[in-house]
Amino acid sequence: MAALIQSSKTAKNDQAVTEAIAKETDTSVDVVKEIYEQELTTLSSDAKITQYLGVLASRRVRMKLRRH
Repeated sequence: MAALIQSSKTAKNDQAVTEAIAKETDTSVDVVKEIYEQELTTLSSDAKITQYLGVLASRRVRMKLRRH
């Protein structure tokens, strides 16, 4: 049950983060969501501690979008 609750909270947080990045960078939410999910997948493949993956992924998304 706790995992389900955490998953729901994480999903809501991920959505809020992607919407905020989209607004900041004037980019489509769908594009930001796709990049964010790719970054989360990349980071989580080797992660031993997953607590800050969202923070790291959002930073990497912002960096990628600034380059374009």
